[in-house]
Amino acid sequence: MKVYVTFVGPLAEYTGGVPRVEFDLPEGAVYGDLLEEIDRRFGPSLHERIWDRETKTFQPRILVLGEGRDHEGRETPLADGEQIKVIPILAGG
Repeated sequence: MKVYVTFVGPLAEYTGGVPRVEFDLPEGAVYGDLLEEIDRRFGPSLHERIWDRETKTFQPRILVLGEGRDHEGRETPLADGEQIKVIPILAGG
């Protein structure tokens, strides 16, 4: 199954400047499988402010949104063709 992840704004610099990345995952994949693949592909280049290398998860200041839902639990099922956005939470005023 294919899952598409868009790294929004400055996060694309950690994926080689490519904002939208396609991942091939096995049928029945869950969010944890995607995190493992993100770590395998980009883990070393992801800054510690956005990626926890030990737990292979995004830091709390990064929002991960799928098809109308947050992706927080590693067991969240993914859908074939799902579009996921990884968004930095920016403070401002």
